[in-house]
Amino acid sequence: MGSFSIISELVEKAKSLPNLSGELSGFNKSFQIKPSDSKPFYVEIKDGTINLKEGEIQGASATVMGTDQVLGDIFTGKQDAVKAFMTGQLKVSGDIFSAQKLTSIMSKFRK
Repeated sequence: MGSFSIISELVEKAKSLPNLSGELSGFNKSFQIKPSDSKPFYVEIKDGTINLKEGEIQGASATVMGTDQVLGDIFTGKQDAVKAFMTGQLKVSGDIFSAQKLTSIMSKFRK
């Protein structure tokens, strides 16, 4: 399963949670995800909602790059994002702290 499909499942699960808007309140950011071996997509969090869209977005808070496998493993919890970053498997440009928050938010939706 590719990273887009994995994140799509997490986003759909998140949308079904009653406390979603409270969890995301005040966190208005967009994240460009660029798998090196797959099509780009982005996650947009705005006004307590979260959406996933194919393509590229201008002015993303952060851009996250890696192979589709590494990105998928990070979002399923199989791989630690910090370790992947430190070993060069994951690259982040822009607001790295917001990107960390995104992985933290997504990990809550895995449960």
